[in-house]
Amino acid sequence: MHVSWTPDPIRAGQRAVLQILLEDTDDPGDYTFRLTVAADDVNPFGTGETHRMRRGLDFEPEVLFAVEGNKTLTITRGKEGPNEGDPQVAIPVLAALTPQVPTQTVALVAGDPPQSADEVLWSFIRELTGQLRFEEFHEFVEPKLTGLSGPEWFGTDAYRRLFRAAETFVEAAADPLRAIEKRRLLKDEISLGTVTGGLERSYVSSERDDLAQPFLRFAPDVQFRNDQGVAARAGGGGPAAQFPLPNVPFVELIWNYWHEEGGLVQTMNHILARFQNRRIGPQYDALARFDLNPLLPLRNLLWGFTEDEQSRLTVRRRAAEYMVQYGLPLVGRAVPPPYTMVDRRTQFLEGFHALMHAAHEFFKERDDKTVDADAFPLLSSLREVHLVLAHGAHNQFADLPLVARAEMLTMQWILAQPEMREFLGGPTMVPYEEDWMDRVDTMKSIQGWPEASITHFFELAVHGEQILLSIRHGRWNESSRTREDAANWALTWRNEIQRYIHAYRTVTGVDLQTSVDATMPSVLLARRGARQIRRA
Repeated sequence: MHVSWTPDPIRAGQRAVLQILLEDTDDPGDYTFRLTVAADDVNPFGTGETHRMRRGLDFEPEVLFAVEGNKTLTITRGKEGPNEGDPQVAIPVLAALTPQVPTQTVALVAGDPPQSADEVLWSFIRELTGQLRFEEFHEFVEPKLTGLSGPEWFGTDAYRRLFRAAETFVEAAADPLRAIEKRRLLKDEISLGTVTGGLERSYVSSERDDLAQPFLRFAPDVQFRNDQGVAARAGGGGPAAQFPLPNVPFVELIWNYWHEEGGLVQTMNHILARFQNRRIGPQYDALARFDLNPLLPLRNLLWGFTEDEQSRLTVRRRAAEYMVQYGLPLVGRAVPPPYTMVDRRTQFLEGFHALMHAAHEFFKERDDKTVDADAFPLLSSLREVHLVLAHGAHNQFADLPLVARAEMLTMQWILAQPEMREFLGGPTMVPYEEDWMDRVDTMKSIQGWPEASITHFFELAVHGEQILLSIRHGRWNESSRTREDAANWALTWRNEIQRYIHAYRTVTGVDLQTSVDATMPSVLLARRGARQIRRA
């Protein structure tokens, strides 16, 4: 029996995934797992759990070790035991690292209390979006696909492993409520404190609080008070009260929208078409010499990706949900026209761009020491965008973003494989944030697509998601909100706001610093693409 764990090493207070696989000498069948842990640890097996093991299918229980030390996993064949001679695996757990609180680059408005309710939420959003980055996903997936035997690289098993890992990764990182439910951490296993700042109630309705009663919410680096009223900090997945909107993942579909506009999905579609010997368009296929070595794993991943096409979200479904959430249309032959949509957020783009423009004006006034900056326009815009986002939070809102994120992370991981770089080529000295990005830019150059680098679309996706999460989950419609609250929001997210404005100007040519332009990004991108073709 092969046992490994992610992350490696495991630290106290850190959630970990055990990966248990049958080896060639092991027989398939029932195995009982027992974990010897400290009293404060959360044991997923209780007094023992029996699981039916099969070849090629790993068993991945999740654990939370609260105390450092050596833990012991005992494996018994069948349901009896424990027996003498049962194999045992030592799992070392190191001491916890000192929790690090995200630093503020700009001082908040004077008089704002330390670690306010807003700051707790914003720190949570920063940590959670950081956990969803491609680097984290790559580290999560790599052990699951490394060391597979030859037969496992035929058929669709390898791809299914990849996508199953993507679903697990996104669900656990983006929606702590579902992650806790799956880990079977019941409420009486950990003493729950009270979060300072009053985040224990959703802004939607107090009658929704009972939805989250059976579960715990986890958030790293969140200050809370225990039963004795003593302040403490939950680092690396410690206990904390629920955040607003129980049962809703902390992801935004705008992340997918900007990656789609940047060419991620189109790049994969062209590669898949050539993989199946299909040409897209009447012209000569620029990918004609795409000849994958059948002995390399990428061939099998593309085969599985192709076979799973009927199970993935279509561009029509994503386009329809972009309209529901943000009123942002896609342009293309496969996209239905906007008038066929039942529900559209027509006010979102103008309101959001007005907020970006108001934030820029506030920064300019605040940097001018002779002016008393007024944040009231910011507060009004925050309330407007918050309400527009809330109106779209229905139907597929809680499910489609998770599935779309898992699918696009899978695309990024396949594009990041070295064999893809060997075929596509590309500039070797351009600094990209993530390994898959140069493949998209190379494809854009090959196909003559708009010249704006995927780097700028990546900036729009990452920072746009953080900004919208802070607006959606903040309680901006309350009458007690003041201009100081809005000022603190702007100063906390200043870097993200300014980088979003810059990337938007680079991609579309519209400068939100000077005016509020509500022209749809897809229209602006189509115009730039047409001008590029005429110049060519």
